[in-house]
Amino acid sequence: VSAICSEIADSMGWEEEGDSWQAASVGLLHDVGRFTQYRDYSTFFDSLSVDHGDLGAEIIMNEFDWHGIPDILKGHIISAVKFHNKKEIPSGLKLGAYKWSCLVRDADKIDIYRMVEERIDNGTIFEMLPRHQMAEGLSAELVEEIRMTGSGSYSQARSLQDYRLIQLTWGCDLNFPVSVATLKEEKIVERIREDLSSYGINDLVDKLINQIYSMV
Repeated sequence: VSAICSEIADSMGWEEEGDSWQAASVGLLHDVGRFTQYRDYSTFFDSLSVDHGDLGAEIIMNEFDWHGIPDILKGHIISAVKFHNKKEIPSGLKLGAYKWSCLVRDADKIDIYRMVEERIDNGTIFEMLPRHQMAEGLSAELVEEIRMTGSGSYSQARSLQDYRLIQLTWGCDLNFPVSVATLKEEKIVERIREDLSSYGINDLVDKLINQIYSMV
């Protein structure tokens, strides 16, 4: 994720002092809460344990050696870690914190997209998503939620198809055109379209994909 953050920042021409360092840092630190989460709860599911973004922000705020790092950069990094996994970035966030939160959210999504494709290809997807082999096909409740709100709740997801549909909604939440261009170039969105093509929701899939591609 750190490398993806740096690639996005470089492609966007972010050249202010500290930008390169911050891009790598927010990507490197965004999941720092995962270690304590798994140690204490033996799971990576936030719904069964603790919000790993909040936990990570607390850890780096209290335990990281911030000596020599300006307070404004410290605030940006803590905000990016805290909000990288939230359904939405809260309104009222200061511009700098918003910028870095957007960056790590995009990079994290791209990393997960790539990981899912790789695991589907090598047959290990349910090692990554054990809860999503509980059913086959799509949850009617999830489809309706996405039709109504544009996003889906993981609590409604029981199958790989449910997860793929939720992944498609992530694309509508990407912040930078280069992030969308990356998905397009790697044909990730088209693979999801193909995976969902036989489930009778082509109109919804097309609507989401059109929304994603409207950014580029």
